[in-house]
Amino acid sequence: MAAPEEEAAAAPDGGGGDGGDEEALKRLEALVTDLYHFRDSLPSRDPAHDPAHDPSPGHAPDPAQDPLVAEMERTLKLMEQIHVSPEGRGRALVLRARALGVAPEVGGARAELALGHALKLDPALGVAWRQLGEQRWRRGDLRGAREAFGGALQQGEDPEARRLLSMALRAQGAGPGPRGEGPGPGGPGPGPGGGALRESLAQAEAAVRCDPRDGQSWYVLGNAHVSLFFAGGQSPGSARRALAAYAQAERVDPAAAANPDLHLNRATLLQYLERFQGALEGLSRASDLAPQWEEPRRRHQQLIGYLGDLCRLLETRGKLRGKRRRGVAGPVPLPLLGPLGGAGGPRPSPIAGLRPGPNPHRVVLGRALFSLTPPGGVPYTIGLQDGGGAVAAITVYNSAPNWGVAVGDAVGVAEPVLNQHLHQHQGQTFSFISLRVPSPLSLVVNGKRPPGHALAPPHLALTNPSAMPEEQATPPARC
Repeated sequence: MAAPEEEAAAAPDGGGGDGGDEEALKRLEALVTDLYHFRDSLPSRDPAHDPAHDPSPGHAPDPAQDPLVAEMERTLKLMEQIHVSPEGRGRALVLRARALGVAPEVGGARAELALGHALKLDPALGVAWRQLGEQRWRRGDLRGAREAFGGALQQGEDPEARRLLSMALRAQGAGPGPRGEGPGPGGPGPGPGGGALRESLAQAEAAVRCDPRDGQSWYVLGNAHVSLFFAGGQSPGSARRALAAYAQAERVDPAAAANPDLHLNRATLLQYLERFQGALEGLSRASDLAPQWEEPRRRHQQLIGYLGDLCRLLETRGKLRGKRRRGVAGPVPLPLLGPLGGAGGPRPSPIAGLRPGPNPHRVVLGRALFSLTPPGGVPYTIGLQDGGGAVAAITVYNSAPNWGVAVGDAVGVAEPVLNQHLHQHQGQTFSFISLRVPSPLSLVVNGKRPPGHALAPPHLALTNPSAMPEEQATPPARC
């Protein structure tokens, strides 16, 4: 006996022939379209970020209580009443799988079965290969997903398959961590290898070449550049290309401009680049576009909290009083520059003597007033007071979570990169100076370089907790 997914498309066509098949397939497609419109119209449901559709074990909705699942089953019964010939059976099975995909946590296994049978009937069905890859990815079979996306591309050019393959390649090699990239929860650990990232970028670029007006392809290209930024030494060029791709996605496609994931991912990169104004606006925009999605709202509040705490601590000199405050005042002995001191070394400079941007051949020496670790640990932030009493935030990137400085430590910053911050957002103003440091090994603390284990490159997770093909970025962790 045939499986239900086979029986649904196996009924005789009643003599309709090719013309009858085309009409029948249009009717099937209309039913599937109506089903997805029903999903999108449900109240209090964000199709991309609905916690009611958590695909993890134990979270499958009850068909009797979930209106979407009930509508899916009703649609499937209507589809079974539409007959196609044996020649149209494969395409009908693809549409059936598409209907089952509206609630993948319930219909995923049945959809994969239908797609497998469709490909037995017609191995040249590229759309079936692509949907099969999505189903395999949802159940954690990344290798099988990549093979299926490759199968789709063997049948002809398919920008959606290239986008999905790009995403799957970035998910390759994910290990333990807060999150991974894909259709369900997981973890990034060390990012995927350089070869996988380069191939991921190549697939994203090919998708853009297929249709330069497709905003989704530009969005995925931006994500590919973000992944390379964090895995490839945080190259400014990768960051620029990522931001340019996101901007192009918005320019060519209004739907991309309304994609909350794009605004979240761009805000993640902007925050890391200390372009806090854009980061705040991006997180706020993502929250407005997806009111039920907690992540951008939580991250927005965390960033406002970090900036507010930083400004208050700088203004109050770390809230130090009495003897402790006097202990950090005044010039720091130059011998505490350690390897940065002596003839031929960088010239000591007060904070007020620095220019915005890089300051080659200069070193700032001061004492730590406080340290601040925002949620996620990036950047590890030190409040520094120089010998003249000026203060700045030292923002340290790529530091291990068990490394830090104590109040009163002498800290030297070689070739400081100065940023003057003035951000206004939702009635609040954040004004301060920061000295960006790419690595704790760039500092001198109490006359010594930090040990090698103080360095730990960040990892970025591009993740999609519910449905494909959207990707979302979580902030790089401190370890």
